[in-house]
Amino acid sequence: MQERAARTRERLVRAAAEAFDEHGLGAASMQAVSKSAGVSKGALYFHFPSKEHLADAVRGACGDRFAAKASDLMEAGESPVQVLMRLPGLTAEWLGQDVIVRVGLRLGREQQRGGHQDCDGRYLSRELHDLLSRLLRGAAERREIRDGLPLRTCASLLVAFLFSLECRAEESASREELLESIAELWSLLLPGMAPVADRE
Repeated sequence: MQERAARTRERLVRAAAEAFDEHGLGAASMQAVSKSAGVSKGALYFHFPSKEHLADAVRGACGDRFAAKASDLMEAGESPVQVLMRLPGLTAEWLGQDVIVRVGLRLGREQQRGGHQDCDGRYLSRELHDLLSRLLRGAAERREIRDGLPLRTCASLLVAFLFSLECRAEESASREELLESIAELWSLLLPGMAPVADRE
């Protein structure tokens, strides 16, 4: 029963992301979401009492994507700094392929401007900041980045950059243009982040 409810919830979150992507949060209707997901309106309202709860769930699923991918990469043997460098490129790919990430980041930007938490207390930019901060701390402990680096400031910069990728994608920037922006970011950041021995 719980597994069935989880599958229904996943279908609803994806249907909501697709509706928000096509029509925007304001114009998308709960009826369209339930129809697209193939569930009754009663089932929709059982899982999500309002459109705001659906938006929260899309943002939450987006944050979960980033956390799960970082965990998978670490388990596969990649170092913290390698994961850090991979995430922006993966974001560029997801923006073209994964409606959950595309819409989740868009809603996350709006949440950041409004300064409100989700109904369940989640806050996407904070979750991304915490994830990137953990990776930066791991990189510092392994001496993959230089001592004394302001890790929280670096994490804030990277979070802002991830949101900027979504903004550029929404303005029809191509994947190649996004990857070029990522290369430019690292060309600016890496010289200042590298351990002293690597810069000599």
